[in-house]
Amino acid sequence: MKKKRLESFVGASVMYCGHDGWFPADITVIGNAVVVHAGIAPVSGDTITRGENTKATHQIVDFPSGGFWKPKLGVFVVPIDQVRLTK
Repeated sequence: MKKKRLESFVGASVMYCGHDGWFPADITVIGNAVVVHAGIAPVSGDTITRGENTKATHQIVDFPSGGFWKPKLGVFVVPIDQVRLTK
């Protein structure tokens, strides 16, 4: 099965790495980088929507490299392989 290519997406629900929850965001793909601009700031364990991960359209992970993580500002810039489609 061929892996679907990640594309820019408005109105995503992003599972947050290491937390049982998600946050609303817009995703912009620029070459091999992805900008995730959260609809909430700060992004933290206290502000994400807990549970209901089945609603998530994407997942952001901090491995193998961290990229630019600024959860207090609601902005993440990571390599394209660190944002995955969940649906």
